[in-house]
Amino acid sequence: MGGAHPTYMSEEAIKHADLIVKGEGEEVILDAIDDSSLTGIIQGTPAEDLNKYPFPDFSILDNQKRPLKRTPIYTSRGCPYNCVFCTVSSTFGRKYRFRDPEKILEEIDMRVSQGHKHFFFYDDNFAANKEGTKILLDGIVRRGLNVRWSAEARTNIAKDKELLELMHRAHCKYMCIGFESVNPKALETYNKKQTVDDVKRCVTRLHDHKIKVHGMFILGSDEDDSDTPRDTVKFCHEMKMDSVQFAILHPLPGSRLYDMLDSEDRIFTKRWSLYDGTHVVFKPKKMNPLELQRKYVWAWKKFYSLRRQPFRFPVSRRIIKGWNKANKGTLADLKARFGTIADKYSLRMEKNEDKSQ
Repeated sequence: MGGAHPTYMSEEAIKHADLIVKGEGEEVILDAIDDSSLTGIIQGTPAEDLNKYPFPDFSILDNQKRPLKRTPIYTSRGCPYNCVFCTVSSTFGRKYRFRDPEKILEEIDMRVSQGHKHFFFYDDNFAANKEGTKILLDGIVRRGLNVRWSAEARTNIAKDKELLELMHRAHCKYMCIGFESVNPKALETYNKKQTVDDVKRCVTRLHDHKIKVHGMFILGSDEDDSDTPRDTVKFCHEMKMDSVQFAILHPLPGSRLYDMLDSEDRIFTKRWSLYDGTHVVFKPKKMNPLELQRKYVWAWKKFYSLRRQPFRFPVSRRIIKGWNKANKGTLADLKARFGTIADKYSLRMEKNEDKSQ
């Protein structure tokens, strides 16, 4: 096993595997496969040169009945930021490492020849190296590559007009932006290093360049209260975001958030299957866990309501219906542990407000 969770919970993970690799695995993967005597917990070596590794072979996936809709590709690794809920900087380091733009273009060329047309740059912060990214995007334009792509980034991409122009010319379809919150105090708590004004400017400028915005928000910080989900949905509608996703704050092992909440005895379950951003696993400061869970589901329903988003409503309805069906037991546990008369009254008032609108 490898990855973030086995890296930070290696003593737990080794109970379920012969070998655990902590950290990055490229330099030890061949030994791990070829040497059957290699067991226990070992430390991987950070990959200093990302250009020396071969391109992933997707042929097995391409031959499936449901091939890849978006081809994954990356340009960098690491992150100098240190958001309280994130494990990227602790896992991959706070120093960026970049692939050569020409190497990335070579991979895109190869994928296009194989029939791939839609790409997703899965960097934790696309355009971290703005000059390198501009070379990459200019190369896509110059080569006339008929591709559509999307990526994840921070709000600061909106400050570079030349970059935005190149993104548009290189056929960027949409950007997934980690806005995280519309609550200024929550952004400070997350150590996000951005403001609500940064969020507004980012949405506006991406739209100005015909790039759709997928906003990503986290609910449940110590500064969030029962009004925060409603404020967040209202903000998303006012900014005319094309799509959003809401997540519940969850303390991933390896993050500063996990250490803080664990030391304060606020984590009430370590059933790791619930640590997916859709379940409450800790005690918030200004809401009870059941209220936060219900507000999370409400936010999804409210943003993708029939009146607001007619074409996306059926998809959202299936997602919420499926989540509720799969989590009956989890909801029952939350109700038994954290349900109160006040919470039931609040839920009834919320339903009445939805009907009146």
